[in-house]
Amino acid sequence: MAGPFPGMDPFIEAQGSWLDFHNRLIAAICDKLGDDLPGDYVARVDERIELVDRGEDGASFLPDVLVAAPSSTEEVPSMMVSGLPVAATLNEVLYRDPEEVRHTWVEVRRLPDLELITVVEVLSPVNKSGSGRAAYLEKRDKYHAGRVNLVEIDLLLGGAPLPMKRPLGRGRYHAIVTRGPRLPTAEVYSWSVFDAVPTVPVPLRPPDADVPIEVAPLVDRVHTSGRYALTLKYDRKLPDDLPLDEAARAWSQAFLAARQAGDP
Repeated sequence: MAGPFPGMDPFIEAQGSWLDFHNRLIAAICDKLGDDLPGDYVARVDERIELVDRGEDGASFLPDVLVAAPSSTEEVPSMMVSGLPVAATLNEVLYRDPEEVRHTWVEVRRLPDLELITVVEVLSPVNKSGSGRAAYLEKRDKYHAGRVNLVEIDLLLGGAPLPMKRPLGRGRYHAIVTRGPRLPTAEVYSWSVFDAVPTVPVPLRPPDADVPIEVAPLVDRVHTSGRYALTLKYDRKLPDDLPLDEAARAWSQAFLAARQAGDP
């Protein structure tokens, strides 16, 4: 069953299903490109493992890993304060272990030398906050410096939007298509929760034409194969910290209420 929303389903992000959805969508994009690319190109999924931690703003979407020592009966040392012994008490230190995260993306390479032409990224929460954001922006700068085409698809409402000269609006979805030879200009597609996900062009090496990715049917296919309609709790409200404006939030709740009531 496809998602109930006309475009991206915000409940996937809000209720912890993003990792599974992301990996399925990356594979679907790679397969679609494999079908549609000219004969002298190939599409491959690549992966990097990274340790990330929550940023100072606390905005990471990763769960905290809190580690505490078990209660101990060992003797507690004491120290002298103003000539009098003061005993310490045992407590437990809570700290966050860095989280191991696997990043996957699609690379389009040209035969016969497998030259990297285009990268397609579907952003994850870790790309939009904390140390993971800094690492992603460094990677992004390397692509730009190498004049590699970069397609960044952001299907998340939370986290900080990618930096642009004219800031991207929060509470919206975005796709940024950066063509290496045309830097620093980029094409930006933006849409809201009540819009269909647009078709996004994947640029190749000129004079080869763009290969369009129809993202909407891929999102629907992943939603269906992941069976999220059976696991997501649509009777719950979207979290208050999800940055939807009042109109989009009200529309989302009314839209779901109408569907549950059986209205067309």
